[in-house]
Amino acid sequence: MQVPQVYCNIDEKAFSVTIFLTRLLAGGTLLYVSAGCLLYYREFLFNAAAISCPLPVALGVVIAELVLAFLLILGWFTRVAAGLSVLCTAGMGVVFFASNFNKVYVALLILLTAALLPAALLGPGRISLDFTHARRRVEKQFRG
Repeated sequence: MQVPQVYCNIDEKAFSVTIFLTRLLAGGTLLYVSAGCLLYYREFLFNAAAISCPLPVALGVVIAELVLAFLLILGWFTRVAAGLSVLCTAGMGVVFFASNFNKVYVALLILLTAALLPAALLGPGRISLDFTHARRRVEKQFRG
């Protein structure tokens, strides 16, 4: 018996818009979480000291999270930024909640991972600086 070959046609414009919106919303969420750590810096640094985390490391994770959020929104180094932002958010949660996770934060991490997984695996789409940079590099290569 012959197996029928079925192909999945994807509308590239809709895909790019969908990936852009997920990057925008995930980046906004990361900015919100980072701003919360910076606004409540006393509690954040107190909890870092309570779990014996060096203060420069804790602040470095927050600053890295801010940079990764902007990289996600712009679509620059998207795959790396999507993967690292989940790790940084988990690290910030450990410090912010003093190693006592609550269920809401675990749910946020799962949703953030689900939102960033397509961008990490499939790429940023056409609405990104990665795509613009790749197009310029290809055009420069074929100019001769």
